[in-house]
Amino acid sequence: MKRRILAALAAVALGAVVLVAGAAGPATASPLLVAKHVALGDSIAAGQGGGVPLDACARTDGGYAAQLDQAPKFNLLRNAGCSGATIADTMAQLEQVNRGTNVVTLTVGANDLDLDQVYAACAAAAAGGDPAPCLAAIQMAVGSAPGIVMPLSSLIGSVAQRSPNATIVVTGYPHLLAAPPGAPQFAQLAALVAAVNGATDALNAAIQGAVGPAAAGGANVVFADVVGPVDGHGVQLVPGVPSDPWFGLDPVGDPAGYLHPTYAGYTAYTDVILDALGR
Repeated sequence: MKRRILAALAAVALGAVVLVAGAAGPATASPLLVAKHVALGDSIAAGQGGGVPLDACARTDGGYAAQLDQAPKFNLLRNAGCSGATIADTMAQLEQVNRGTNVVTLTVGANDLDLDQVYAACAAAAAGGDPAPCLAAIQMAVGSAPGIVMPLSSLIGSVAQRSPNATIVVTGYPHLLAAPPGAPQFAQLAALVAAVNGATDALNAAIQGAVGPAAAGGANVVFADVVGPVDGHGVQLVPGVPSDPWFGLDPVGDPAGYLHPTYAGYTAYTDVILDALGR
């Protein structure tokens, strides 16, 4: 049974990697003098987990939008990001963007693939529960990922139409889970971690795949990959092995920040975005 589970999880993770390999490459951003910034998207865009929630959308003063606002020559005009937002929901945020906006950041797509269900099912499996719901949730997310490419590309194009002078930075998502130690007793856990992170890779590949058509349509858009900068700082599932404080780990004391980046995690996002903008 364990061998079948390992093989199935490994196959799902491999499928996600294949999807990543076929993704379109990013464009090149142009440096800007003074950034007039609007943030769009989901809970990551809102900054959920970066501090005390300020409103019903779980915006905080520690998210990447707020941290960018502290960078030289950066001016956050509006943060329209909202917890739970899908690509369709983000279309309704476009009224916050206008011709005076010259930087737009966009993080969205995880809710379209129900990645929260993946994390919930796989957390139960990691704790010794039935791995079947985890595997099914991963397969569903990986299989659904290509379906977000065109809606997201259309969203990016709509941003460009409303703000033709803007550089649009579309961010990916980090690997939530850190690889366990390489001992044989952790082989099944390692396969689960690889499969869960593989679902994130599938999402990132779809996001990057949406950037290409949008750029071909005239949008000044770049993809900002956060996997590398966060690598090694994910949640550690091995008992007794501490996790870096880059993700919220307390579902009771800090339910809003649970499994979202902390201030430190959003600092990594901030650095990646600044690099994408050539700053």
